[in-house]
Amino acid sequence: MKNNIDNTISTLRIKKRFNVSIAIFLIWFFCISLYLSFINFVKIPYAYSIFITVSETVLCLLMWAFFMIKIDWLKDLNTGKEIVYLNISNVLSAIRLTLVPLLITMFGLLVLIDGHYRFRIFIFVFTVLVCFTDLFDGMLARKLNQVTNLGKVLDPVGDFLMIICFSVLVYIYDIIYWWFFLLVMIRIPGLIITAFFLISLDIRFRVKTSFIGKLTIFYILCFLGFSTIKLLLFYENHYYDFFLLIAQIIGAVIILISSVEKILLLVHYIKNQDEFKLQKDNIHF
Repeated sequence: MKNNIDNTISTLRIKKRFNVSIAIFLIWFFCISLYLSFINFVKIPYAYSIFITVSETVLCLLMWAFFMIKIDWLKDLNTGKEIVYLNISNVLSAIRLTLVPLLITMFGLLVLIDGHYRFRIFIFVFTVLVCFTDLFDGMLARKLNQVTNLGKVLDPVGDFLMIICFSVLVYIYDIIYWWFFLLVMIRIPGLIITAFFLISLDIRFRVKTSFIGKLTIFYILCFLGFSTIKLLLFYENHYYDFFLLIAQIIGAVIILISSVEKILLLVHYIKNQDEFKLQKDNIHF
């Protein structure tokens, strides 16, 4: 009986790994195809092509390796139902994560494009659509009963990577102030470093975003979207600059409140480890 159960589990894992591998390959192919379409409009140095190809490939390989190691996480947390494929929610999160190097390169090279405003607008709209997938992947996962630990990890990682890279981009072009850039860098990479620190100390914690946490990420993404309009059009406007200043002040307040909440939550996790170790929905490596 035990051998039959073990064989069933082994077969299920093989099926999961095969389907996920195919999905990751198709996502990589999709991203590379987008890049090949992009270079038809912009003549860029080979170094950028190497960067994009290597970055997209490395990200997909890392994501694939993580999925292979944690393939048992591919099941619905609410019903316990096994999921043998990369569901639509995970696909959206994976695409958003993998597209980050390409989107950053596309925006960074807009200054090399003379005219072609339709193409610039297309890049901006496409980036906005990619960011908006963040609103739908979690909703679809809950509606389809496909909330997985893989998705709970992949979704914030994709958001954080996009925020970090776009923040660096607009800071380099002197669109945002240094103090707001510093707050974003402390809040986002700091959260990732803290998570790895907890993992290294064998501290269990729950990957669950609060309202203020969701508001912080959504606000920063929206702000970065508005700030890249300046990069899109590349023109000076005092009213627009004043709007960005006010938006950064509001964003700074939200980030500080969110950071205090995270610190209090961290203290709660540390003080209640015995309770959290008994809960199966906590992330633990």
